[in-house]
Amino acid sequence: MYAVGVHWKPDPLLYPPYLRARIRRRRGVGCGPHYVPWLKVRDVPSRGTSLVSRGVSSGRSHHLLSELEAIYFYLLERRAGIAEIREQWPILDMDRTLELCARFGVRPRMRNGCPEPFTIDFLVTERVDGRLTYRAASVKSPDDARDPETRLRLAVEHAWCQDRGIPWTLVDTQRFDKTMLETLRFIRGWFRHKYAPDAALEERFVAQFAAHHAPNRLLSEVLARVSRSLRQPVATTEDVFRYCAWSGQIQPSLARPLSMDAPVVMTSDLAHA
Repeated sequence: MYAVGVHWKPDPLLYPPYLRARIRRRRGVGCGPHYVPWLKVRDVPSRGTSLVSRGVSSGRSHHLLSELEAIYFYLLERRAGIAEIREQWPILDMDRTLELCARFGVRPRMRNGCPEPFTIDFLVTERVDGRLTYRAASVKSPDDARDPETRLRLAVEHAWCQDRGIPWTLVDTQRFDKTMLETLRFIRGWFRHKYAPDAALEERFVAQFAAHHAPNRLLSEVLARVSRSLRQPVATTEDVFRYCAWSGQIQPSLARPLSMDAPVVMTSDLAHA
C-alpha cells in the first residue's frame, strides 16, 4: 500500500471495499497541497474547540480537532526544517491494526458495522541533515492521556509506527492553554495580513525594537517609535513585529497575553525577573 516516502497509494482497489468511497475522495492519501485529512472538522462532534486553518507553507486548509491540536500545529509551523504537516493521518493497514487491537484488548471503533482506521493526529515530515525524515505525534489532554482506554488505543498507534520505523511521540500538552493559543494567533497575523517577509527590513526592525522595548511600555507605543525610526507605516511595522516573533527573530513569551494595548513580555524579561 505504500508509495515513495510515507503516504498511501491512491488506488481504491488496494483497500477494503467499505473504505473505497473515501479513498476516491482523496481522504488520507497524497501529500503536499493535495493531501486531504481522513477526518475533517464536520466529521467529528465538537464543543466549539475545533477549527480550520490555512497552512503557511502548504496553502491548504488544515482540519484541527481541538485547541490543543491547533497549538501544536502552530508550534510546528514555526520550526525550521518542517517540510510537511499532515493532520488526521489514517493507518489504512487494517489487517495489522486489527491484530494489534487483539493484542492490546482494544475494541475497534465501528462505522456501519465495519472497523474504522486509526488516525494519527499529526504525521510530520522534517528535513534533517539534508534528508527527509518522518515522525508521528499524538496530541491529547493530560486527562485523556491518563485514561486507560485512550492509552490502549495509543499503544496500537505506537506499535504500528514502531513496526514501520516511524518515531512516535505523545505530546506533552500540560502547558498548552488558551493564552498560548491566542498569542500564537496574534503573531501569526502577519500571514493573514499577507505580509511578505523582507530580511533587510526585519534586521533593521529587530535592532530598533531592542532599542525601544521596555518592560512597562505598551507594545503599541514601542511600535510607534520603531515606525518613526524606520520611516514605515505603523501597520507595516506591526506585521514585521508579528513575523519576527513568529520566526523567532524576537521572542515574546507564549505563556503571557500579547496585545497592542499592553506591555510585551519577552522571554529574556522572564529569565531576569
